[in-house]
Amino acid sequence: MMQRELDAAVAKRLDSIVAEYHMADPPDAARAGPMKRRRGFVPQDYSGLATLTLVRDDGLLRWVYQPSARDPMSRRARRGSIRTIGAEPVYEFSFKETPPNQVIWALEQLDNKLTPGQGLKRLESGKFEPADKVKIDGRVLLLVHGTFSKCDMFIDELNSIASGKDLLNAGQNRYEAILAFDHPTLSVSPWANAIDLEEALENVTGPIDVICHSRGGLVVAWWLRNPKRQVDNVVFVGVPLEGTSLASPASLRGALQVLANILQGLEHASALASTVNPFAVAVTGLSKILGGILRLGANTPLADAAVVLVPGLAGQSRVGNNAELLRLTGRRWASTPSFHAVTSNFEPWDTDAAWWEIWKHLKNPGDKLLDLGADMLFKDNNDLVVDTQSMTVVCGTQITQVHKCDSRKVHHCNYFRQDETVATLKRALKL
Repeated sequence: MMQRELDAAVAKRLDSIVAEYHMADPPDAARAGPMKRRRGFVPQDYSGLATLTLVRDDGLLRWVYQPSARDPMSRRARRGSIRTIGAEPVYEFSFKETPPNQVIWALEQLDNKLTPGQGLKRLESGKFEPADKVKIDGRVLLLVHGTFSKCDMFIDELNSIASGKDLLNAGQNRYEAILAFDHPTLSVSPWANAIDLEEALENVTGPIDVICHSRGGLVVAWWLRNPKRQVDNVVFVGVPLEGTSLASPASLRGALQVLANILQGLEHASALASTVNPFAVAVTGLSKILGGILRLGANTPLADAAVVLVPGLAGQSRVGNNAELLRLTGRRWASTPSFHAVTSNFEPWDTDAAWWEIWKHLKNPGDKLLDLGADMLFKDNNDLVVDTQSMTVVCGTQITQVHKCDSRKVHHCNYFRQDETVATLKRALKL
């Protein structure tokens, strides 16, 4: 796929998502005035709308946020200014700006789009059905998803490979129930999700095994501080147990640029819609909500406090003074199951690296990405989203049962489409 074709594919996906999730706002038709106009032409007034433009700049994708302007014709002028500085527009849409005092409300709405029908679910006939406070006395397998995701991800990803289908079949034979917890990942912190999880499992009294991905592992970690449960095995898959540098305060603006380029790589790899679409929705939605506050596209300094505007990200920020993580890991958890970890240090094949352009910049944090607003990026190995070193330590103690995935093909978004991940899950859960 050539670069122009890839940009067109990304634009097409974003166009369908913006339409499906009603992210754009229509312009007002300009009032008739004394100036001459072509017959049948009514100019559109964008003066009350902000604009978010995805541009390609020196090989990288980045979002440029431009606030509402008074001049109805300024939209064309602003697009021209983007080209003047050497960036080529890939996709653009306009919308009403989000006032700072409505950020949490907007994040809640985005969470509802990313993870509809939140609560406990039970796998029934191949799909998850609502099951809040279901009563179960036997052994349970619990699945907890990560940021931007929902529990359907596990089914979609595992069903894409034969070994994954076998795992699901074996799980349904061994466990009385396979449960999953759908929860908001942006508007609330992991510890708040953990409270909701405990309430949802109020009537589940049997032993529990857990598979959790990404930020979902922090939800599980907070939940494990509760002494009520018999939890036998927990498999952390790409989990930021000690936080992720991508969510550090100074990196929030850069994180949106990183995620935009991950979308490009996923589009090239023809990943399942369960992976690509949530990323596209989340990155576009976050850029729309926070673009003005973070001044996307501007080379200006930012206040470190910006990340706290997104509680679900602040709770996994990899900084030394993260009050939540310090409280989470400062003492042993009440539940002490057998811990397992699945990790990756993503380093794609040379033939693929061109499509994962972001990877090369993550490995060299002193170059182009810093110019796009990322003041701190990954300094060490990572799977594109989480620092590899952060995935294997629980309360200061190294997890001994760790599987390191093939770094040439396994990244944060495709763990569950790998035979080696499935093999690890089977061993850990004795399936």
